[in-house]
Amino acid sequence: MISIAMATYNGAKYIPLQVESILQQTIHDIEIIICDDCSTDGSWEIIQNYASKDSRIKPFRNEINLGHKKNFEKAMTLCTGELIALSDQDDIWTKDHLEVLLNILGDHSIACGNANIIGSDGESLGMNLNDLNYFETIPNSKNLDIAYRVFFNSNCFQGASMLIKRDFLKMALPIPEKAKYHDAWFVALVPFLDGLIYTDRIITAHRRHGKNASKPVEWKKIGPIYYRQAPHLNDRPFWGIAIEERVKDLTGEQKKFLKSVKKYYTRRLARTRKTKNFFFRLPHYKKIYTTTSRIYLEW
Repeated sequence: MISIAMATYNGAKYIPLQVESILQQTIHDIEIIICDDCSTDGSWEIIQNYASKDSRIKPFRNEINLGHKKNFEKAMTLCTGELIALSDQDDIWTKDHLEVLLNILGDHSIACGNANIIGSDGESLGMNLNDLNYFETIPNSKNLDIAYRVFFNSNCFQGASMLIKRDFLKMALPIPEKAKYHDAWFVALVPFLDGLIYTDRIITAHRRHGKNASKPVEWKKIGPIYYRQAPHLNDRPFWGIAIEERVKDLTGEQKKFLKSVKKYYTRRLARTRKTKNFFFRLPHYKKIYTTTSRIYLEW
């Protein structure tokens, strides 16, 4: 059985479409754990109505508002399946969403797919998640290539298009207090365990409506060069500390990488940070920016 962990909050406009898309999956042996975070717009009543019609839907309502990250964490802890898929309240899954992820998972900790981007009313925005996140090449899933991207640039893997093994969540939960997003934390941790496998196949319609919990990467294009001021990424050093505490059999290469993370973010507080960190990014350029053709510049 596959468990689906859905976090909801004031999503009455979109929840029916997402629940229906989950109920229409080609894999039927599922449970749907829905944690509502004190909605005030009728979301809870909609969820209860669906649960009364399908026993696979198990609704829970928080007594106090937990926030996006903690609400997802609660939903995951309530799942009973050996595999857990994450669901946003406002997306729409393709019918083979779970099937595609299950077929590629293998011995990896996480499988993840691509998504088309739609607007608040379901209109196509003419791009997919790779375009939105400037994700041009697929990192190697069994080494630290993914870690270079997420630690020094941004997360390009969507939590709502993931299928996760329960054994991984035993290491990943609880989510570190200073981690901003649950899925970015998972992507940071997974290279130190059994890795993540990714497919370009579209398995989700991901809705962007201005109220999303996460914001896309924003680069300014000046001629052939993509430019941005270096992002804060304040939670990255705390990821490294949490990984060292939780993963007891780190390899020499992994320890060296986490040491470089500490140095990188320490330098950002010093006057020489820009120059030294530039010369760190240079030899790892293709990994950090997951590209072979574009020119990216941070300062």
